[in-house]
Amino acid sequence: MQDGGALPTGYNDLFAGSGECLLCHNSMTDLQGNSISIMADWCSSMLANAARDPFWQSKVSHEGLVNPGHKEVLEDVCTKCHAPAGQINAHHNGQALYSLSEMQDDPLAMDGIQCTVCHQITEESLGNFSAEFEIGLEKNIWGPYPDPFTNPMVINTGYTPVYSDHINDSRLCGSCHTLITHSVDLNGVPTGEEFVEQAIYQEWENSVFPDDNKSCQSCHVPRIDDPVKISLFPWWLDPKSPFGMHQFAGANIFMSKLLKANADEIGVTATATQFDSTIARSTRMLQEQTLELELSEIARQDDTLFISLLLKNKAGHKFPAGYPSRRAFIEIIAITQSNDTIFHSGKMDNNFHLIGENPEYENHYDKIDNEDDVQIYEFVMGDVNADVTTVLERAYQPLKDNRIPPQGFSSSHNNYDTVRIVGDAINDPNFNKTEGQEGSGSDQIRYHISLQGYFGPVNVYAKIHYQSVSSKWLENMFSYSSDEIDAFKSYYENADLIPVEVAHASWLSKGKFSIHLKQGWNSLSTCLVPEDEAIEAMLAGIINSVEAMAGDEGLFYPAGGINTIGPFDPYQGYSIKLIAPETLEITGYELANTSLVLDAGWSILPVLTYCNVEIDALESDFLEHLEIIIELAGDKVYWPEKNISRLDKLIPGKAYFVKMHNSSMIVFPTCETSK
Repeated sequence: MQDGGALPTGYNDLFAGSGECLLCHNSMTDLQGNSISIMADWCSSMLANAARDPFWQSKVSHEGLVNPGHKEVLEDVCTKCHAPAGQINAHHNGQALYSLSEMQDDPLAMDGIQCTVCHQITEESLGNFSAEFEIGLEKNIWGPYPDPFTNPMVINTGYTPVYSDHINDSRLCGSCHTLITHSVDLNGVPTGEEFVEQAIYQEWENSVFPDDNKSCQSCHVPRIDDPVKISLFPWWLDPKSPFGMHQFAGANIFMSKLLKANADEIGVTATATQFDSTIARSTRMLQEQTLELELSEIARQDDTLFISLLLKNKAGHKFPAGYPSRRAFIEIIAITQSNDTIFHSGKMDNNFHLIGENPEYENHYDKIDNEDDVQIYEFVMGDVNADVTTVLERAYQPLKDNRIPPQGFSSSHNNYDTVRIVGDAINDPNFNKTEGQEGSGSDQIRYHISLQGYFGPVNVYAKIHYQSVSSKWLENMFSYSSDEIDAFKSYYENADLIPVEVAHASWLSKGKFSIHLKQGWNSLSTCLVPEDEAIEAMLAGIINSVEAMAGDEGLFYPAGGINTIGPFDPYQGYSIKLIAPETLEITGYELANTSLVLDAGWSILPVLTYCNVEIDALESDFLEHLEIIIELAGDKVYWPEKNISRLDKLIPGKAYFVKMHNSSMIVFPTCETSK
């Protein structure tokens, strides 16, 4: 759909359709002439589409099918936040319960969380959560600007603009974004317990944001300092500043795309272009204002690469926040220089399902050394039997909550019991802690990546993916059928299910090769190009034990200050004498060329690979021209003409005397990993 439907007009006893606001509040521009229209920005937001949201409708239907005796009450409770202009007005007129079907037939209810709802919530009711807010009965429209000019709105709508700064209070948003449910058991019998389904306001309160004077509106109704004429009429109205743009960007990009793709069937009022704007704003918010990543190398041994990934939450609440279906997970990929993947945690199949994910839920990890384990940040609900449930009314206890807290989050805060950390993350010394101190708003995960005998450079890529809802979360709901569930299932199966990439980072681990050298003479070669090819730099870690080193030509004698070898050449073999045993660690880059031409006669042969090479498996052309291979600084020999094969393989790090009948090329094979 390109044009969008008309915004609803008309009135009920308490509210006006958003179309009544359109005439005066749809022509705002900033100083550059860009549109910052209140109505155009709002109508493609999730607030405007809260009642039309097909996932929400299907979930309400699902809850009623699970507990049919509670269906009417559940629909009434859920519509107060998602369709307040219908539900609240019905209750105002003495109606006890308000249904999903009534909402679907009520244009003002389908207007979602709209103008005359938010701007009529009373200051006295702020701090009442779970939709216990109150709507004023005097038709006052509260706004942030003192001394408003009232006549045009009074004459045209019957509402009176009134100044009150409580419109900028985070508790206004907390009215619905703190939801406490009443738990029932598997038979639908009330347990008498309450369950915190979401508590974004309390998360914000337990952060540095209140002290920094950053409210919910600071991010979701972003301010500009441009003087803005907030109404088209009267023409001489003075501009106001600052101006809060009614963009309401969030994280639910999946649903914005789904609404856009099924606009006609769902009956949205926004155009495709307006949805594109909301999608772009939400993407920017996720990618620029949500997480900061730091990927680094802790250490590298011959068999293991130790990586640290630090995630810092930049939002004023947990990440991910809100409805329990939302989650984020880490994908870590380690790739060799020849493009072989040696580690992949968080791998998805072609339908974007996590491969190997625990069917119940994935535990929180401080360390991951198995690629079948994946770090998922999520809120997992449990029923009375401590089994995972996605039925909100059956939620009795949290089983896991390792969503990354905001900066400043503390277990000593007076609302911690409402927004507590649950599960293995509690005992993670790197979760919301720095050197044992709470409030970092971060998580550090250590990855131990098996190198599988590979010594070359490794490219490590980290990505954080966000999902509004996963197919796993929908399994139970899709086992039921209703008009709402069937409609959403159809939309979902044809939807863009690609998770949103929130952040990414990369790290290049330089190749590292360890060579164990004994006291006395040793042979020496390496399959890496040293990071610093100067002999003194390459041998720096063992220099105090080096007596001498020799190559085909030249000598390195550190005690005498002699170096006629020049820089280290990986295409040469060397002999080296030590006064004590040492381990030489060479850091550098994989050789681009692992072949070497050997002239007729004697040469010193380096090993240009990091795995053992069976001599008999070398190319036949080389073997035909080979006379003998002798271990340098050893006693093993390969001499096919004499049928002597005490030396059967070439070992990385060593070098060998070779005599050729004729010039020939030796090609060292590429090492195979266990993948």
